[in-house]
Amino acid sequence: MSKLVLRNIKKTLVPWNIQKNLKQIQITSADGCYLISDKKKIADFTSGSMAVNLGHNNKYILEAFNRINSKGYSYVPSHMSTYEREKLSDNIINLLNPSYNKVLFTNAGADANESAIHLVNEYFKINNIEGKNRFLSLNKSFHGGSSIGASLISGDDRNDVKKLFYKLPFETVIENPSFKDEGKKSLNMFEDEFKKQDVAGIIIEGSSGTAGCILYPSNYLIKLRKLCNDYNVKMICDEVMSGWGRTGIMFAHQKYNINPDIITTAKGITSGYAPLGAVILSKSMSEIYNSNPILLGLTYSGHVLSCAIANNCINLYTADDNKLVSSVEYKSNILNKKCNEMLNNYNMIKDFRLNGLLGCFEFSLTNNEVKHLGSYLLHNGIHCLTMRNCIFIAPPLVSNIEFIIDTLNKMDELFFKFQKY
Repeated sequence: MSKLVLRNIKKTLVPWNIQKNLKQIQITSADGCYLISDKKKIADFTSGSMAVNLGHNNKYILEAFNRINSKGYSYVPSHMSTYEREKLSDNIINLLNPSYNKVLFTNAGADANESAIHLVNEYFKINNIEGKNRFLSLNKSFHGGSSIGASLISGDDRNDVKKLFYKLPFETVIENPSFKDEGKKSLNMFEDEFKKQDVAGIIIEGSSGTAGCILYPSNYLIKLRKLCNDYNVKMICDEVMSGWGRTGIMFAHQKYNINPDIITTAKGITSGYAPLGAVILSKSMSEIYNSNPILLGLTYSGHVLSCAIANNCINLYTADDNKLVSSVEYKSNILNKKCNEMLNNYNMIKDFRLNGLLGCFEFSLTNNEVKHLGSYLLHNGIHCLTMRNCIFIAPPLVSNIEFIIDTLNKMDELFFKFQKY
C-alpha cells in the first residue's frame, strides 16, 4: 500500500505553524479532485483553500500557459495594456449588472481588500467629505493576513498580534447576525456606529467563510445595504472565498439582490492556477478617477499570465449557460443531507452549516482536538481545511456525485473511529 511522503521542513518559514520539528506531507502531483503524495491519493475536499474550484490538472486551463508563453513576454507593466487584461475586465463586468464598470487587479485577496479600503478613503477625500475614517467588519471574519489593512479589519484571532503593533481605524465590533432575531441585533450595532458619522465603510463577505460559514438571515444584507445608503457608508463585499460559483451563483451576494459599492475577489478567479485578485468598482466609485489619478498600484497588477488563466476559467464557469455553477445546488443537497446525518450521529459535532459548496462542521471538541482530527483525516486520504473548532467542507465545483458520496462515507467512518478512541 502506498504511503504519504513526509518531509522535514528546515529552511521554509511555514505560515500559521510552530516551526520546530515541523513535518509536512509533500504533494508530488495532482489530478481532478485529488492531490497526490507519491502514489497516495488525497481527496481535496476543500479545493485547496477554497480556490481550486475547477479541479487540478485541468487541460483547458493549462492551455493558457502555452498561449502566453508562445508570445514571448514574461511581464508587461501596468501602464501598458494586454489583450488578456482588457478581456478579463470585460468578462468580469459582464457577469455583473450595469452598476459596475471598472476593475483593478491585485495579487490576491488580502491586497484586494486593502486596496478597496484605500479606494473608499480616496473617494471621501476627493469629494471633500471629512471625518469619515473608520471601517467596520464582523467578529471572526477574515479578510487576509498578508497586508496591514486586511489584517486589522479581520475579526479572526490570527490577527490579534498585529493589533499590538499597528493602530489604525479598523474595528471588528459587530456581532454576526443570528436567525433568532433575523439579524436585528447585528444591524442595530451597525446603525449605532453609523450614527457617529465617522464610519467610511464596512467589509462583509458575500457568504461567510473561515469565520465558520455563518449563514445570513434572508433580508440581512438587504437591510444592511439600506443602512449604508442612509448613512453614506460604502459597502465592500468580500467575494474572495464565496465567489465564482461556490454558493451556486457566480457571486454569493447576488442571491440577495444587493449592489455593493466595491466587490473584491481572488481564489477561484484563476482556480488557484496563478495568483490574482480583483477589485470591482461601481460607477459611483470609479467616476472620480475620470479626473483624478488613482494613487494605488502593484508591480504585478493585471499580470498577463494570470489574466489569461482567469479568462479560461471564466469560459468554464459560464459554458453551457453556467451549467457548472447551476449544478452546485444539486450537489449541495446531497452534501447537506449526508452531513446532517453525521451531525445527528456524533456527539462531538455541534453544528453543520452550508451554503452551496461552502460549509463546515463545528465541533464541541477543543481546538487542539479538532486539529488532531483534521490531521487524522489527512493521513487517511482526505484533505479538509481546519480552523479553530471547525472542519470545512468545500469540494471543487467539478466534483461528481460519486466523489462527494465516497468521500463523505469515508469521513463518516473516520469520525466514528476518532470518536470511539
